[in-house]
Amino acid sequence: MFTDLTELDLNELNIFVSINGEAQYLSEETNYLNGTGQSEGHQAIVYGLIIEINGTEYVINKLGKECREALEEAAEKELNKQL
Repeated sequence: MFTDLTELDLNELNIFVSINGEAQYLSEETNYLNGTGQSEGHQAIVYGLIIEINGTEYVINKLGKECREALEEAAEKELNKQL
């Protein structure tokens, strides 16, 4: 018989997950010749995930493109709330 592990509370198991990456702040830049540019805000660069289990860290750097992009988008949204 199998048990669905998605029901387990990771905090109770002493397991913590964090993003391995960095963010940089970009100033607004406008290209007046063609009307393009970048908006002001943080840009997140995600390298992978860090999973800490009972005090030992494991780094996972192989993430699918969609997963990495979703993490970057979520991180940028959270960081840019402060602007």
